[in-house]
Amino acid sequence: MVKQSMNAFLQQAGTLLYRYLRKRGLAHEDAEDIVQDTCYKFLLHKNGIQSDKVMSWLYRVATNQFYDLKRKEKRHPTTELEEVQLTSLIHIPEIQMLKKEKLKDIQNTLETLSILHQELLILKYELGLSYKEISALMNKNENTLKTHVRRAREEFTERFKEDAHDE
Repeated sequence: MVKQSMNAFLQQAGTLLYRYLRKRGLAHEDAEDIVQDTCYKFLLHKNGIQSDKVMSWLYRVATNQFYDLKRKEKRHPTTELEEVQLTSLIHIPEIQMLKKEKLKDIQNTLETLSILHQELLILKYELGLSYKEISALMNKNENTLKTHVRRAREEFTERFKEDAHDE
């Protein structure tokens, strides 16, 4: 029974972490690898983690691995030639291309924000987590998070409008 509930918990937590990492822009395989590694580390260290801080711990481990991967990518950049070739080989309807461009604009604007603001906006608006859930994940005060989310939203909106006017 305990094994089943642990499996169910890890499945639920893994799904949440996977969605978060995908929204941060990771490829499917990289996101899966990080989630798997995070769950493995949890199983190794679960006795040393306070039960009320488990989700916060999982989120932090996955986020740190995400940053490590991004640092490695900066040191060894890949060309976007492969992506361009795939796009030219596949006949994509115009509507899908416009959606992809808009998502790219949103992603580019999001990347101009501080890391904290990026995380908060993704957790709140992409994953639909409540302030209480985000507070538990990040181990921060709920009212402080509300203020940070509001500021992040305002900053994102302002920068997105500026980028739209620049084009």
